[in-house]
Amino acid sequence: MANVDKLPSIPKYDRGSVSTEVVLLAPLIVVLALFVVHLGWIANTRLQLISVADQAARAASLVHPRRMAQVGNDVARDQIDSGESRCTAVDVAVELERSVEPGVVTVRLSCTVDPDGLSLLLPIQRTIRVTSSEIIDMWRVDS
Repeated sequence: MANVDKLPSIPKYDRGSVSTEVVLLAPLIVVLALFVVHLGWIANTRLQLISVADQAARAASLVHPRRMAQVGNDVARDQIDSGESRCTAVDVAVELERSVEPGVVTVRLSCTVDPDGLSLLLPIQRTIRVTSSEIIDMWRVDS
């Protein structure tokens, strides 16, 4: 067993320095943690939008060209409404390109992310834009 009397003593002027450092660094650590959470929400929302755009483009590619815009729009909005999306405003655009055979349908999504709860970190709303394209299925049932 070590002799307790031989341990170095802390000088009087160093006492409380750890408490002071913690008090000064705590707000910075909290802001950093909130920033990481915010980046996670943005990344998660972007991944959800990519999945929604892919599903909408695929659904639109399976129907007759006259119905592609409506089906793509409906699928995208249904998927966004049914999920846990942080989007406050969503814009869906479905475009048909016939310059190549058999054609390509493109879905463009634009989402304004709600900064609810993190307004101190990022007081502005952030807009995420994603695009997905799909080749039109030549062998669809309703050609």
